Amino acid sequence: MNERSLLRRRFDGSYTVDEWGLDPDLVQLVSPVLALRWQVIVEGAEALPEAGPALLVFSRRFGMSEPFVVSRGVRHATGRYVRVAGVPDVAPVGPALRRLGGVLARSDELAGLLRADHLVAVGLGATPRHRHHAGRPPLDLLAPARATGAPVFPAAVTGRELGRRWRLVIGPPVELPVTRGPLAVEELAERARVGVQALLDQQFPPSAFRR
Repeated sequence: MNERSLLRRRFDGSYTVDEWGLDPDLVQLVSPVLALRWQVIVEGAEALPEAGPALLVFSRRFGMSEPFVVSRGVRHATGRYVRVAGVPDVAPVGPALRRLGGVLARSDELAGLLRADHLVAVGLGATPRHRHHAGRPPLDLLAPARATGAPVFPAAVTGRELGRRWRLVIGPPVELPVTRGPLAVEELAERARVGVQALLDQQFPPSAFRR
């Protein structure tokens, strides 16, 4: 996409923003700046569908860089925009992050995105003290995937918060439970967590000295 055309649309107001707040032109404009902060190596992106709904469940340690790593890594590997859940519903931070693809961590919002064929990303609970542990899954945010039948993909995000080089490894989709109801959501969440942990263990084999 031509940068001059992007800038022209900013000045004449002809750029578009979708109903959840994503501004694709703005993402393109800030991409070079984000590249200075995060260099992302992506593995397994071919497992993600080229179109249609999907939920990506990723690991978090501190939760500061990981959402940007996931969003940037997937977009550059597949061309798809990722709607990362967790934007604070507070101005001006919330609206600004929405323009870059962030969405509220609300089940109704995620359900709407999946029904509209978006790729959504949800972080596991942060694990500051254990670098390579998959945290607790947010059940309410995985429920929309179970309700809509969207595939769920585990993803391991590794890197140092003050470092530039990060790695995003995406695994195959987890098997969806055949049952329905709250227990089915819990089962799906646990399968996603186990999938993320398996990806982490592949990169950092567990031992008595590393946990």
